[in-house]
Amino acid sequence: MQDQIDAVRENIFPGAHGAIADWSRFPWHRDRSNRIDSHQPHSSQALAIDVFGTVAAHAARDAVMAALASDLVIPGAGPWSIEFEWTDPDHLLGEPRPTQVDVMATGPASAIVFECKFTEPGGGCSQPSPLRSGANRGVRQCNGAYEMQTNAVNGIAARCALSAKGIRYWDHIPTIFGLDPALDHRPCPFAGEAFQWMRNTLLADRLGKSRKLATRVVAAFADGPGFPTARKAKIGQLGLPVIQADAAITPLSYQSIAAKAHAVSGDPLFEELSGWIERKVAAALSLRGG
Repeated sequence: MQDQIDAVRENIFPGAHGAIADWSRFPWHRDRSNRIDSHQPHSSQALAIDVFGTVAAHAARDAVMAALASDLVIPGAGPWSIEFEWTDPDHLLGEPRPTQVDVMATGPASAIVFECKFTEPGGGCSQPSPLRSGANRGVRQCNGAYEMQTNAVNGIAARCALSAKGIRYWDHIPTIFGLDPALDHRPCPFAGEAFQWMRNTLLADRLGKSRKLATRVVAAFADGPGFPTARKAKIGQLGLPVIQADAAITPLSYQSIAAKAHAVSGDPLFEELSGWIERKVAAALSLRGG
């Protein structure tokens, strides 16, 4: 175990080390064999900690976050807290396993949900995928459309298999996305990676209303050629259009966040961070053959 932690530590920018209170208990991403894999040069989790951990551990944290909040047109007053792998303790969306937010930044009047991407696309809904184990291995719980259908596993009929399980996405989708839950949609509007962006958008909205905070969702991404989130951010195709302007996803590259932090703090540490990011981008591109 310690060898895995040591490898991860080597892959985290030194300026961010102070943001990890307990390296052995931190919820590191793991591979299918349950080994920590955040030591990989293309690890999205490690890159998120590189950037936001450096901000979190820095004396200028509140000033940097205030500047980011100002750009997002929400109150920026501190103090700000920055938490990694945050999960909603109030189960605001009725999820048995709450959405895990890569980075949650919270101030007295605002909260920013950061969904962090490197080389990977957004995550999709599990229901249309064949179950991987158990008595129902290979069975799909949804046909990929939002229409009346019977879940082959639990026998419940519904337009959305998740709604039938008590998950309240479609309770709030009409308000944010303007979709009628009483109509069929083929395919499901949230098929593919639109699903993950939808979940974060709804969570931010519910969190804001529950705690009386101004909220924003930010897609924090590594800007590199061929990276799927970077490509979609540049052409404005992150998730579905929203009917509430403050619910729109704002793309911010890691490079721009590090540059903002340097401009605010004046600390050359953030210039070093910029170089660290670029070296990781180059390493990831090399692995991809880019």
